[in-house]
Amino acid sequence: MMNTDPIVGTRSGLQPVNLFAPDAETGLADHPRFAELRRWTREYLCHSHPDLGRPGPVCPYTSHAITHRYLWAAYFDGHDIDIGRITAIADDLYDLFPALPPREAPESLFKAVLAVFPDLTDYPSIDSVQRQQKTKFVDKGLMIGQFYPGCTYPGLHNPAFPALDAPLPILAVRHMAPTDYPFLVARHEWIDTYLRLFAPTIPGFVATAMSVRLEQAIDAQKDIS
Repeated sequence: MMNTDPIVGTRSGLQPVNLFAPDAETGLADHPRFAELRRWTREYLCHSHPDLGRPGPVCPYTSHAITHRYLWAAYFDGHDIDIGRITAIADDLYDLFPALPPREAPESLFKAVLAVFPDLTDYPSIDSVQRQQKTKFVDKGLMIGQFYPGCTYPGLHNPAFPALDAPLPILAVRHMAPTDYPFLVARHEWIDTYLRLFAPTIPGFVATAMSVRLEQAIDAQKDIS
């Protein structure tokens, strides 16, 4: 049976609840944006999109997470949430993520937790915290991502597809996946962690992309020398 003991962040009061547990158990059902968040995960993330650039759903893992109740969420209301507050929330996400059920692989690899800021309009503050926190999360084998209305961060298979556009501002945390390579090429320490986790099972298209990037780096070095 899944452990339902409350898990609370010491810095921000973050208390994730299960997004798809029966409404009476979540405490989220009374929130005015609750249905919107569940609808977005079901109707957008779990379905294909003509501009995605590949077959399959926008997020290949969400359907399994919904079915098995592996999605967690916490709402932070108010217009006065600043970078310091968002940073404290991200720090609590980092500390608490391993304790959220499920805790054991392989099922734990499908869980995710969403910190939702329904009143926030200062989207650059979410971008800033995500950038500041990413190395810490990656080092732990986790990904921290930012979503918000109008986010233009490009998709993996179609740069014109705004993969992180969402109806609500969100910081999301999940386990790193083999297909995350394009999000990690910017820094060698991120790639080191990626290779440590996935070297034996890197997908073919990722291996090809890595080979091309290595050839480009070698050619650039030749031009310098």
